[in-house]
Amino acid sequence: MTDGTGSSRSLFTNMAYAGVSAASAGLLLILFVVAGRFLGDIEFGKFSFALMLGTIFETLMDFGFHQVIIREVARDGARARDLLGHTLGIKLLWAGGGLVALLVTATVLRGEWDVRVACYLVGGSLVMRSYMLTIRGVLQGLERFGWDSFVVLADRLILVICGGAALAAGTGLRGLTISFVMARALALGVAGWLTRLQVGGIGMQFDRAVWRELHKSALPLGLFLVVLNLYSYIDSVMLGVMRGDAETGMYAAAYKTYEGFSYAPSIIAAVLTPRLSRLFLIDRPAHRRLALIGVAASVALAAVAATPGYVFAAPLLTLLFGPPFAPAAEPFRVLCVGLPFVFAVWILHATVISVDKGRLLVKAAITGLVVNVAINVWAIPRSGAVGAAIATVIGEAVSMSVLIVGLI
Repeated sequence: MTDGTGSSRSLFTNMAYAGVSAASAGLLLILFVVAGRFLGDIEFGKFSFALMLGTIFETLMDFGFHQVIIREVARDGARARDLLGHTLGIKLLWAGGGLVALLVTATVLRGEWDVRVACYLVGGSLVMRSYMLTIRGVLQGLERFGWDSFVVLADRLILVICGGAALAAGTGLRGLTISFVMARALALGVAGWLTRLQVGGIGMQFDRAVWRELHKSALPLGLFLVVLNLYSYIDSVMLGVMRGDAETGMYAAAYKTYEGFSYAPSIIAAVLTPRLSRLFLIDRPAHRRLALIGVAASVALAAVAATPGYVFAAPLLTLLFGPPFAPAAEPFRVLCVGLPFVFAVWILHATVISVDKGRLLVKAAITGLVVNVAINVWAIPRSGAVGAAIATVIGEAVSMSVLIVGLI
């Protein structure tokens, strides 16, 4: 794969580093699997609900600034330190507001005290993860993917060690969610130390004009990401409310495994976003060529991943989560059918970001969300987790279609 500038070697090197970052997500899957085995289906369902609900509100804490940082630093690396400082200051407002919204929503949706506390603690850990995303955005914009991989790997290793220790100690749901807060605090410290070495210091900055500029750039991306995360995880929240924790746990096992498959196109998208952003300014034909190659490569990867996933769904889910989670194989098979759509969407998102068409992202995400929720309202009461999986696949197909039409 080349971008038309003769820098294919650096592109593949960056992709290798991004691959390490994506592969480290396997550590999170390991923790998720261990949690399922230690907690049992009911408690695991509660944990999954807290995690999915928290992930929906995580985008309010970042609100598109991660993507803006990548794009702007890629275009002018000299601004990296200043952009980082201003964004860290802005995050005080967005992270605080997102956390409050999460606390209120969790309190309204669930009456069980243990579920509420789990949501609160997960929310606290996500505030720190949001700050870490800003730091990673600078590293990615500078195309220092090696150091970015180090930050990601450190974060996930610390989380697995702390979470695994909490589960092994028998602390249950409460201990596991407390370990998330502790692990993310340690990981943020590591990321801050590394970034200080790379850009010459970290500190919050406040400038009304710069903040206005950053908000103007981030607004369409932030709206898109809020809707996208709502679209991605609303089915789990609806299952928790409409069908209970046990079925939520089954669907979470299927969805997290499916999500693990989708880390493959995220590698391509992470590398292509800064490269496409730069090419859009200096070489439009090369930009188009690289985008098309990226989409084709991601769809080819989807075919490779989906076929064995569909065929071996039952033994795979049983191997990972244990015999009690065998029913998760059915929704997982449905999700595998949608892998080509989600793989293509990853690269289409990177392409849209590179050409500053934030409104197209919002349009595609809102359309997919409306379709997803409408189908879930009808399908979840009738088919449970399988119905939620069907809604996800149809929503991805619709979102992909909107993006393609908007880019033509």
